[in-house]
Amino acid sequence: MTAKVLVLAGYGLNCEEETLHAFEYNGLKGNIRHINDLIENPAELKDVQILVVPGGFSYGDDTGSGNAFAQKMKLSLMDQLKQFVARDTLTLGICNGCQILANLGMVPGFDSKYGERLVAVTYNLTARYQCRWIDVQIESASPWLDGASSMHIPVAHGEGRFMMDDKTLKTLESNGQLAVKYVKPDGSAAGGQFPYNPNGSTADIAGITDQSGKVLAIMPHPERGMFTWQRDDYTELKDAAQREGKTLPETADGMALFKNAARYFEVAKKDVA
Repeated sequence: MTAKVLVLAGYGLNCEEETLHAFEYNGLKGNIRHINDLIENPAELKDVQILVVPGGFSYGDDTGSGNAFAQKMKLSLMDQLKQFVARDTLTLGICNGCQILANLGMVPGFDSKYGERLVAVTYNLTARYQCRWIDVQIESASPWLDGASSMHIPVAHGEGRFMMDDKTLKTLESNGQLAVKYVKPDGSAAGGQFPYNPNGSTADIAGITDQSGKVLAIMPHPERGMFTWQRDDYTELKDAAQREGKTLPETADGMALFKNAARYFEVAKKDVA
């Protein structure tokens, strides 16, 4: 049987439908659950293999992006979340979900010590909401990112700047947990330069993992860059393909994460009944 996906919803998360669609496109089955329903029935986590906290603006970002939602999860579900990641599972946080996982301490999770907040995801240096297409380089062997070297996908956030102390940064680097970094279109380092690094994130970080690589927190939106027609340069790509007599692929860079999630459980031939 295929792996099952649980996508959280509620209190301002607003990307759950397209996120679930991305998994379903790749043959996985899943459900969207309001956080209150999961709190009422946390045993549901035992029946799924993939947990996703999607993008949005939970609680209006009134107490800092992702903070209130993370506190709600921490007070009600922390033991169950630790049990979930201790199994052979995958966890993904996108944008607001990335902020939530960071606030929960699900990343970086050094030595599997989940629940300690070592990384902040805070206000963009521009002091403005940034909604634009960016380029990122993949620097991780995470199951989510297997086989990908770069992606062209969108960001849409006002608080996407990863910050941490030097010790945490060095540990992330040495562990290979700096999974996704902003780069210029030619693949060279963004070097903190706007708009290539859209928020001023430390070390051009766009996403990090726990040490296992199975928990990924990423600020850009792969679910908004799943199909070629969604790309900002689609018309140029279409015109070039027509002149060359070629056909554009249906899927774009963002689909890789969801395809990898499906493949992870298929290749390993997991019994997920």
